[in-house]
Amino acid sequence: MKSFTRIVFVCLLAVVASAARGMDDAKLKEWLSGNFIAPESMRWEEIDEFKKGFSVTDEQLYRKLMGMYREAENKWATLTPKTPEWNRNSRTIEGVLSWLPKCGDIPVKEFLMSYATTKENDSWLRESAILSYLREANAEEAKNALLGFLVEGDRMDNMARLGLYSYARSTYDAASPEKQAAILAALIAAANKEEGKIEFMKVDKILAERSAAYRRSRERLAMLERHGLEPPTTNLYTDRDLKAALEESRKYKSHTSITTNLSSLKTRNFNLPQLALATNDAIATVDDHPVTGEKSDSDTRRSVGTYVFFGLTAILLLVVGAWKLSRR
Repeated sequence: MKSFTRIVFVCLLAVVASAARGMDDAKLKEWLSGNFIAPESMRWEEIDEFKKGFSVTDEQLYRKLMGMYREAENKWATLTPKTPEWNRNSRTIEGVLSWLPKCGDIPVKEFLMSYATTKENDSWLRESAILSYLREANAEEAKNALLGFLVEGDRMDNMARLGLYSYARSTYDAASPEKQAAILAALIAAANKEEGKIEFMKVDKILAERSAAYRRSRERLAMLERHGLEPPTTNLYTDRDLKAALEESRKYKSHTSITTNLSSLKTRNFNLPQLALATNDAIATVDDHPVTGEKSDSDTRRSVGTYVFFGLTAILLLVVGAWKLSRR
């Protein structure tokens, strides 16, 4: 038993010593290669802790990632698509693209955007590059990237756009207020552009959960009305959710107004501080309670005034009646 305890203790010391020294390039490459092709690779949130625990510097990580990328790219021509080796090669490139934003201040955005806009690259890997780019981008860069891939010249196909909407959502949830406003504005333009009901409802749900101005806007109501005229889809949840959203939107007594003007959006600089509660140039958030029995403050004041008037009148009539009876 004592021998076993000593062996465990020595192994732990070896691990601690290795972490203190840091990983050499060969061990780092071996670890990254195994991680990228594993059934469950390291989560994004855990990468910083890994780097810290094994003293992996930004420069070392970047050097090994780009070396692995070049090796994987050179293999493409020799591999048969969809074979196990091809899949491992693809997973390696995906891992590289995903980890590049963890290289500190080393600039990677230009490389990621170049990969994402190269249509010859695999669609799934292009999406991975876009996600990494969005994580690194400032507010204006995020806006322009989303407009390019969701609305304008580099617009991806409907399946890829579904993935990009999810990436935009996760980026938004971890972003600064300026970047959040830019992402919302770009997604509103994308929602206005969507031709299909399934794609529209995907982005509509993201927007409605994060922007009261969008959720209660007359522009959203018009989009919902338009897609509501489309034939039923094969996805029952899509039709159900659209019907519910349309019913809710119709119940608002008053609506906000947002801009879907692409030219205006492209000239707006989201790197500047945004006004509090501003969302895509929202105009006047007015009384937007549904008509389901809720009253505004003005309605309440009018009701109270009416009750007071009739109450005082009734009391006065009772007093006069009592006085006349007492005179008889």
